[in-house]
Parts: sequence; structure tokens; C-alpha cells
Amino acid sequence: MQNRKGRADGEETKKRIFAAAAELFAQRGYHNTSAKDICSAAGVNAAAINYHFNGKDGLYEQVFSAAIEHFLHLDFLRALDESHATAQDKLDELIEHVVANILEERSWHGKVWAREIVTPSPMINTVLVNEAHTRASIIKKMVMEASDFNATDDDVTPVYALFTLLAPCMMLMIVNPELPTPIQPIFSRPQSELVAYIKSLVRNQYPAK
Repeated sequence: MQNRKGRADGEETKKRIFAAAAELFAQRGYHNTSAKDICSAAGVNAAAINYHFNGKDGLYEQVFSAAIEHFLHLDFLRALDESHATAQDKLDELIEHVVANILEERSWHGKVWAREIVTPSPMINTVLVNEAHTRASIIKKMVMEASDFNATDDDVTPVYALFTLLAPCMMLMIVNPELPTPIQPIFSRPQSELVAYIKSLVRNQYPAK
């Protein structure tokens, strides 16, 4: 009984540290957030961060990985890739999924992404290799299957198509809709209109089958 209580307390502490760190990294970025700041916000000592996350860097890796997963669920991508839907329907569903995730909730996930883009952390390469490359490969495969284009290994055209798909999504992710930016009016438009626009960008890049 005591061991179970200890494990439960440990998991609760870990969740509290993660939640505090996610908010601080979103507000200040990796470089301007210290382990001491996280300890203070979570109500723990430095030993707890080292025990549960192997220090600030390990904690940030998990936060950044969670931000990627929030917008691009790996299980969803794999299931969609393996489904019997047409290639174009897969791509359309992917775009709908990503845009919905971005617009439905303005949480810390997008802010962490934005901070990472502006001032990259030392962990960016590790996290991208572990988390982003697999997702990008699946999406690239979907784009290729939805087109009439047969790329060679050294052809960058599929990369441009991938960029065409991801770039507007990244903009939606990192721009604060409450700020008077040039793209602010987009956030007041129907989600279906935005989805249709991104779909048209991709289809213009690759004529659909």
C-alpha cells in the first residue's frame, strides 16, 4: 500500500513539474527559464527535476516533444497512412486534422513552437530527429501518393510540396490571433474556408490524381 502511494505521489509530482515547465517555456522560452524558476512554480526542489527528467534539458525535450505530438498525433498519422481511403482523401483529412488542432485551442503548445523557431534550444536537433522526421516522412508519402509525380531520391520537388502544406500551418500555430498582425483577419474566417485554402495550395503544387 505504501509503495503504491509513493508511486502515485511521484507521478503527481512529475505531472506538476511538467505543467509548470510547459507554461514557463511557453512564456519565456528555454533560454530564459531556469531550473530554479520551474522548481518555484511547481513547488519542488531541484532533485525532483533531476530524478524525473534528468535535469532541465531532459524536461524541455519532453515538453517540446509533447508540443509536436499535440499538433501532429503520430498514431493518427500512421492510422491515416494505413487506411483504405484514397490518397487525396488522406491528405484532405490530414489538413483538416492539423488546422482543427491549431485553431480549437490556443494553449502552451503553439507558444513553445514559436519560441523554438525564434530562439532555438540546444535540444532542437535531438527532438526533431526523434519526433518530427517520422511525421514528415509520413506526410511526404501522402503528398506523393496524391500526385502524379514520381520523384527521384535527389529531387526536391516533394520537399517543396511538404513546405507548401506545413508553412501556413506553422504560421497559424505561432501567430497570436489577438495581436493586430497582417494575417489577423484570417482567424475570424470560418475554419472550413481556411482548410479549403490550404488544400488548394497543396493541389496547385501537385496536380491531384
